[in-house]
Amino acid sequence: CPSARCWGCAPFCSANSGRLKPKQKEMSSILTDIHIAQSAINNKIVTDSMNYTINDYLNYILKQHKTEKEDFLASLKFYSENPDILQEVYDSVLTSLSRMEAATEK
Repeated sequence: CPSARCWGCAPFCSANSGRLKPKQKEMSSILTDIHIAQSAINNKIVTDSMNYTINDYLNYILKQHKTEKEDFLASLKFYSENPDILQEVYDSVLTSLSRMEAATEK
């Protein structure tokens, strides 16, 4: 690995970020859906007779995005260890959520 912080060539070092699944754009979309689900739970918007947890929603969201939980968690770990890239992901999440909020206010 060319990067010193990737000593030992960890599978998710920045030099291997091209192998990530989900990629940055899809990760933003998944995180957007997760934040919407979390908000629905916190604000008790979900009125179904069952009490779903965020883990229930996570499994559903990942299925909708055709993403395995292990892949999502590995990508999340990579992004968490690379704050500049994580910031880009969350900039996209915030943009998406802002657009959705603006659309509901019309």
